Amino acid sequence: MKLKYLTLLVCAITMAKMYAKPDDILGEWIDEKKTGTSIYTKVSENKYTAVCGWQSDGVDKNGKPKLDKKNPDKSQRNKPVVGQHVMDVTYIPEKKQYNIDYAYDPSMGVALDDCGTIKISGDTMTIKAGWAFIKVTKKLRRVKTKFY
Repeated sequence: MKLKYLTLLVCAITMAKMYAKPDDILGEWIDEKKTGTSIYTKVSENKYTAVCGWQSDGVDKNGKPKLDKKNPDKSQRNKPVVGQHVMDVTYIPEKKQYNIDYAYDPSMGVALDDCGTIKISGDTMTIKAGWAFIKVTKKLRRVKTKFY
């Protein structure tokens, strides 16, 4: 009988971890190649925003922060890439996922609206985004200990 309850408890814990809760996105996330991080913060109920937190090539040869020269908003081009607004998301409870309302890629200077989804399982974030026939899937890991 105890084994039955233990099995049910393990299954319940596993299922609870499989499905994202709204604030699971909060914190710093690093890409698979460990070239950059994004920091997610809460804006309001089920609304979150992210900024570029760190980049392996975030400074130029003189040690100064690299500027966001490719930004489509000309007023932002004289600002460092690190700290730039890169994403807005909304958590959809029925789907247990986040919709990407806005995404900006500083490396290409491309900004898109309503362009994909994010799912979180434990310490792994899977971003599926795209426009027209171009689709991208990225995996990020939660930053637990800063190494930079």
